[in-house]
Amino acid sequence: MIRERVVHGRVYRDGAVVCDRVRVTVIVSDDQTGPAPRERRQTTVRFLHDIEPEFRRQLVEVLQHRGARSRRAAEALDPIELVVDGERPLAARIEPPAIRNLSLEQTDFGLRRQAG
Repeated sequence: MIRERVVHGRVYRDGAVVCDRVRVTVIVSDDQTGPAPRERRQTTVRFLHDIEPEFRRQLVEVLQHRGARSRRAAEALDPIELVVDGERPLAARIEPPAIRNLSLEQTDFGLRRQAG
């Protein structure tokens, strides 16, 4: 069985808000065979509202490229801190979107939790 949870939150960098509203989608597979538990969870983030200009430019850079160039652009981004109401902050890295859209606000970027 596959479960999907959608929540909203904010994104910070160095204590400053870089995006006031994001949509976070977490998809979890309960299948006990196959991938390890961490591989059964997929998290995406969509940046919806009040994106800080420099952060927007960096996201557009990731969005404009494909393949290895897009991955390198995403790896060059500083980590973010995702804050969802009622939950602890989550340190994460942005990954290139699986499906690209023309609008940044309609694009779901991958989200990889930081170790530690």
